[in-house]
Amino acid sequence: MFLNRLPDWLVVCFRVALLGEIYQEIRAIAVGYDEKGRVLIRYYLERDPTDLDWESVEVVATNVDAASSEVGISRIDVECLYVSGPLRGLPSLSGFVYARREFN
Repeated sequence: MFLNRLPDWLVVCFRVALLGEIYQEIRAIAVGYDEKGRVLIRYYLERDPTDLDWESVEVVATNVDAASSEVGISRIDVECLYVSGPLRGLPSLSGFVYARREFN
């Protein structure tokens, strides 16, 4: 079970880790964090995941790991999911670190 809020230090890590990794097909990025230091990074995409998406989420995971070397991350898992429908219906895990503006 994930915490209901991301720790501030982890949000800061993601601000740096996401530089250059946001592109048009990403609708949102949710992150889960639990008390054992496990992190789940989930890309919500507007199409089926491609190799580019998997490479991007792995780069973000590596950047988060490097930025948080002094604090409590024990494991990082990644997911890429195609989703349709409104963003407001998507599970946020512990919180969104990115959500694009959608007018529909």
